[in-house]
Amino acid sequence: MTATHADLAAPRPIRMTTWAWIATGVIAATASIVCAMRIYPDPAMPACCYFAAVGTVLSAIDVAVMRLPDFLTLPSYPALLLALAWASSTADDTQPLFRGVEAAVVVLAAFAVQHLTIGVGLGDVKLAGLIGLLLGYFGWTVLFQGLFVGCTIGALWAAALRLRGSRDGYVPLGPALVVGTLVAVLA
Repeated sequence: MTATHADLAAPRPIRMTTWAWIATGVIAATASIVCAMRIYPDPAMPACCYFAAVGTVLSAIDVAVMRLPDFLTLPSYPALLLALAWASSTADDTQPLFRGVEAAVVVLAAFAVQHLTIGVGLGDVKLAGLIGLLLGYFGWTVLFQGLFVGCTIGALWAAALRLRGSRDGYVPLGPALVVGTLVAVLA
């Protein structure tokens, strides 16, 4: 039987235990609190706290089912953009916001090329745009640091799985990118 377009577009359930959801919520709340404590009084604090919470949930889902669902990534674009626009208006400086948007486009394009050439997941591409937006707001150096740390963690994770004998070649990149982003923001 051939799958129809409607079958392919139907959302798949996210199967995680109740305890996994509880742990994810606790970790997301903790990450947001750490961001708030570290970044305060920067007006970008709400954007960072939002990313910490959503990034944690996305990471847990990616580890559990190897995908980053659109219902979390796509609404995060306007949410982060509005939070960073508010931060820019509060700081009376629009340059960081424009740099963040520019970085989002650059990182999204770079990951889209990787999706087409080496098979990076489409969810990772969408997450990369969010990372570009947030880290680009803080500067190009912070963006490069975050991507470097995230990709290094992802590569080490893949190597560890390979050494353990895993041959499927799939590593959820989302958690590594989220950790790299948080490390760069909190450093």
